[in-house]
Amino acid sequence: MIDPTLEMRRLAGKVAVLLAGVYLLVVFGVAVAAATGDGVPWWGWLLLPLPAFSFIPSVTAAARLHRTTDPDRARMLWRRSFILAGVGLGLVIVVALVLNTTGGA
Repeated sequence: MIDPTLEMRRLAGKVAVLLAGVYLLVVFGVAVAAATGDGVPWWGWLLLPLPAFSFIPSVTAAARLHRTTDPDRARMLWRRSFILAGVGLGLVIVVALVLNTTGGA
């Protein structure tokens, strides 16, 4: 039988993986912009990996969430995955705005 609560928690993990994919698209976009001649400041390359420190544990928790059937473990993992993905998305937005306002990507 399908447990709707567990499935909704797994959906939150899938959203976390989706947001990590969006971050990878942003990194790819900055790399393409730099390759085509748009200047990315040197400190922009230092800011760009900051969201990865949030997305890596988020995706790891999402993967663990999809493998578990324990309700207590799922309760802990979906929150961790979703909150860290939200923090990572916020960092991606801040980095993109900083790079955009300084003439970077």
